Amino acid sequence: MAVAQTKAASFIQEHTEEISSHQIISLLMDGALERIGQALQAHLKNNQTDLEILTNKLIAIINGLRNSLNMNAGEIALNLDALYEYMAEKISCASRDELAPALVEVRGLIGEIKTGWDQMDFSAIPSVATAAE
Repeated sequence: MAVAQTKAASFIQEHTEEISSHQIISLLMDGALERIGQALQAHLKNNQTDLEILTNKLIAIINGLRNSLNMNAGEIALNLDALYEYMAEKISCASRDELAPALVEVRGLIGEIKTGWDQMDFSAIPSVATAAE
């Protein structure tokens, strides 16, 4: 399997001028969830080459989410920073046998963050994210 661009990355690329930084963060989370699904499939098929590429791309997305945080926004940003750090470390330090459960755990965490993120009214609160690159 050639590792293709995520649907979220394609959308960001095609609509760069039209989407807000908050939408970009949501799309990055979509991309992370997509990469987790692909990594779990590669793990199931015992495809180590793709699994390594996909987990590296997933960690890069998580680090992108982490780097997008506005650390002046307060406790929410600090908590997200710690959680993103935990996720990246959980995946990068997992042994072969620990990787699938780590990916499932991270999928749950990102899913919870994304649900909350997508339900927030950003016009009423200070931004916890800066514009993503």
